[in-house]
Amino acid sequence: MRYVALLRGINVGGKNKLPMALLRDALGKTSFYGVTTYIQSGNIVFNSDLKSAQCADIIRDLLKAEFDLAIPVIVKKQEVISDILKANPFKTRTIENSKFMSFGFLNESPAQEKVKVTEEFSNDMETFKIVDNVIYFYCGVGFGKTKMTNAWFEKKLGVTSTMRNYNTTLKLTEL
Repeated sequence: MRYVALLRGINVGGKNKLPMALLRDALGKTSFYGVTTYIQSGNIVFNSDLKSAQCADIIRDLLKAEFDLAIPVIVKKQEVISDILKANPFKTRTIENSKFMSFGFLNESPAQEKVKVTEEFSNDMETFKIVDNVIYFYCGVGFGKTKMTNAWFEKKLGVTSTMRNYNTTLKLTEL
């Protein structure tokens, strides 16, 4: 099975430094194969015969043991990432300007009452839809200007999230 692992908070603002070459080497010593990384923000694509939860545990344990990093790891089948792109409710806007589209990958589906309350903050320029364990977020004001950050979504929804922009998400389906 081909998987995508998304590490939260890697190489951001000088925190949680993790060279991708060292990570690839360490993962090469596990049961994973065909391991590749994409850019410096903690994106791993690999093959494994294990279930996604087992893969997440292996990566989380490896990050702690080898790099002394205790960070969230979200693992999804690569085909699920493709399905998420296809299900994007903001496809028309994304085609017009993909730099304003991102996806929040959640470690679990948030409680529906929290989703309902959070979605009340959605507006024309910062619009989002939460479906199962994914946030589809079209941010027309730009991600540097919004108050709806990854941390904001985590606080509102009570779950762990890691965000990826449209181009990164698309690339992860192609590797």
